[in-house]
Amino acid sequence: MANGLGGAVLPQIQRIFHGGTLTGLTDGQLLERFAARNDEAAFEALLARHGPLVLTVCRNLLRDRDDVEDAFQATLLILIVRKAGSIQLEASLGPWIYSVAYRVAIRARANRSLRARRENAVVDLDPQAPARRGNHKPTQTLLTT
Repeated sequence: MANGLGGAVLPQIQRIFHGGTLTGLTDGQLLERFAARNDEAAFEALLARHGPLVLTVCRNLLRDRDDVEDAFQATLLILIVRKAGSIQLEASLGPWIYSVAYRVAIRARANRSLRARRENAVVDLDPQAPARRGNHKPTQTLLTT
């Protein structure tokens, strides 16, 4: 039994002793650890701190659940891929990640609106569209004559 428990707990204990506790580190320190050493624990700590903020911003601006998830993930990808090594922080990552999440969500909302307009335009160009929308006058005329 001790072997099973040790197998689950040991990696966590090693991570704490190897990397130290992350709760006392600033966002800048965590970001530096993630960018320089690809430290997953540092990224997880940043996600725990700022993930709820990003999710709230996306939910407030977007209605569709899939759009919310996409905007959330896009914000994190911007942090990971593009900016992790170039962000200079003295304090909190909060204001930066808020502005990124806001811009990503606004762009997603605009793209959703544009896509809906294009889809509606395609339906209007379709000669069969009136019949599918319930306009059956031509059919009714043929049936009564």
